[in-house]
Amino acid sequence: MTENENNLTLEKVTAGLKTEGIDMFKEKLNNDWVLNNVNANRFSVSRLTVKEVYKEYISVYIFNSETDRKEGLHDFNHQKEKYDMQIPNIYEYKNVLILYWHHETVDNSKNAKFNKPIEMAIQKI
Repeated sequence: MTENENNLTLEKVTAGLKTEGIDMFKEKLNNDWVLNNVNANRFSVSRLTVKEVYKEYISVYIFNSETDRKEGLHDFNHQKEKYDMQIPNIYEYKNVLILYWHHETVDNSKNAKFNKPIEMAIQKI
């Protein structure tokens, strides 16, 4: 069995996230990161309410291999150096890289609303 036969698909990843109770709404990409020549699939994960003015997002990258995913993360780390920006929570599994763009501070990022559900989904995929 080759590495590519073990690759995850976007459908499998989104199904796993939805199983953990994350409502995902496909977003049009305006200026999302291109990592190692792979475009993101961006989803908003929160509905706007009176109390919640800013959306949170999940960017899902599906690479051709685990090696390509590692290069994609390296690419992200290199690109973000030129920006003063909120750092997303980063999740890696097989050929998948997930960036969770939340509104918590860096010190409180582990308490972001969808952190635990994303971690649980990745363990079950």
